[in-house]
Amino acid sequence: MDDRSGAGHSTVVVRRRWILTFVSRFVNVLRLRARPAHRANVRRSRKVLRTLRSFVGKGCTARSLAYLRRIEPLIFEEVIMSALEDAGVLVLRSCRYSGDGGVDGAFWCPEAGWMAVQAKRYAAHIDRQHVHEFVNVVRRMQYAGGVFAHTGRSGTGVYEILPGSGIILYSGDRLIELIKERKLAHWRLT
Repeated sequence: MDDRSGAGHSTVVVRRRWILTFVSRFVNVLRLRARPAHRANVRRSRKVLRTLRSFVGKGCTARSLAYLRRIEPLIFEEVIMSALEDAGVLVLRSCRYSGDGGVDGAFWCPEAGWMAVQAKRYAAHIDRQHVHEFVNVVRRMQYAGGVFAHTGRSGTGVYEILPGSGIILYSGDRLIELIKERKLAHWRLT
């Protein structure tokens, strides 16, 4: 493959990401049109993303996680949804913050199908039971898998739940890669 075809592929990927982001934002504006407080949280999440993306240099991940731990939990949910949208997937934001059944939103993963999203803002270790409950919700609601994004620390008990669950944990470096570099993890659902 010559350099031009590599550049052409890159252009197609960037164009596809831009189109999906535009479509996702448009769909969610329509879905949330009667929810001004929700739309305000989405706008605030974009401001948080701009701030986080301005952090550079040594200690950037630690600084970013500390910043995320200080924002409101509902804004953190929207930060995760906005970061997924910026990564070039079609996002469906939840229209409710409470009574959402444990799913903060969903997105379309071309390799897998509809994926559920749960975002938790923790300061310490995450609660293993929250991950277990999310796995059960994903199965019950028949999602292909899901993203459990959090700002805390993941203990070994959490990792014991994940194999075969279709759930990908976004924390630490992986969470910051999603936010700053718009980088999605690859799913292995088998």
